[in-house]
Amino acid sequence: MRLNVLIPDGESHLLIYVVNSLSRIRGIKIFILSNERFPSMRYSRHIYHFSYFPKTLDANNWIDNINKETEAHNIDLIMPICEHGIEMLLKHKDQLLFKDKLCLLPDYKCFMTANNKWNLVEHLSINNIPFPKTILFSKYDSLKFDHLSFPVIVKPILESGGGEGVHLFDSKEELQNYLLNNKQLVNKLIIQKYVTGYDIGCSVLCKSGSILAFTIQKATMANSKPFGPLLGAKFVYDEDLYKTIENLMKSLNWSGVSHIDLRYDMTTKEFKVIEINARYWGSLDASLIAGINFPNLYCLASLNKTFDSPEYRFIDYLNLKGLFKSFKKNIFLIFNFKFILSHTPVVYAIYDPLPTIVKYSTYSKNILAGKVKNLFKSHPKVLN
Repeated sequence: MRLNVLIPDGESHLLIYVVNSLSRIRGIKIFILSNERFPSMRYSRHIYHFSYFPKTLDANNWIDNINKETEAHNIDLIMPICEHGIEMLLKHKDQLLFKDKLCLLPDYKCFMTANNKWNLVEHLSINNIPFPKTILFSKYDSLKFDHLSFPVIVKPILESGGGEGVHLFDSKEELQNYLLNNKQLVNKLIIQKYVTGYDIGCSVLCKSGSILAFTIQKATMANSKPFGPLLGAKFVYDEDLYKTIENLMKSLNWSGVSHIDLRYDMTTKEFKVIEINARYWGSLDASLIAGINFPNLYCLASLNKTFDSPEYRFIDYLNLKGLFKSFKKNIFLIFNFKFILSHTPVVYAIYDPLPTIVKYSTYSKNILAGKVKNLFKSHPKVLN
């Protein structure tokens, strides 16, 4: 298959996972449009062409750049990979000169339903899809909370990423104290009943509400940062969960990719939808290792090419942080090369090392610079 794919939001941290998947398919050339001049992925051996355009608040300029790149490089598919890029393309779709080259996407209303946690709660309620008890809170509302049962989770209504802005409170007093003393409190939050159980997720590719491909993964290693991305997962299958996701995607008439976070409620014995990540996800490498290349299938579906629903392998997976954490617990794991190469993304870093080297070099440099800056602040005489 000969295919030129343009990713117009190449500054996204999700780019590395999408590129890892697309690079496995011979004949696909990856073109990147980014508002960052030197991101780590610019040095990837898999990127055929990289274009930098300064960041702009004017969506029209961004669309113009997409039009220019599409025409200049004979692009076959335009594939946005993050929420902002998808939202902007949906809002300004009429300004695209090559609308037929846009990958499968939901309509704007459905996207905003999925991307806004309160809109999603209302949608789940209307469609009788299980979810935790949730209320919408404005900073001008009463702080009595007599009707709430604790513990509860507070989170922003829009995608925050990496668990940012998400907090757990065990009592009414803790919650009241947080809301009273948080000067950076956004106007609206959702307060959601904490579900006693375990995390589980479902990744999907859909077309007009029908699931074309999916994987289900259960959490096996949590992040040290509360509500941060999982470090390890096990691929599983559960018919009840699949039916829940099937009903959800159908109710949204979803097209494109998404990852749904759920929680199994040990009390009610059901899977409850927590949120929808209406874009690619950070464990995309895990799906690829399990046998499902979502970006490639996304290309095929967008080109109206049919394929049988693929089956995935029930494997255990660790990302790089999870792998290093496992080394600390069991140093002998470092000698289990078969596991490391077939159950972690190490193989992708070996095959395309520069992005990882640049990323962690920059990270280390920034940490060192921060420590030096703090040293000068705490010991001003050092400057004399």
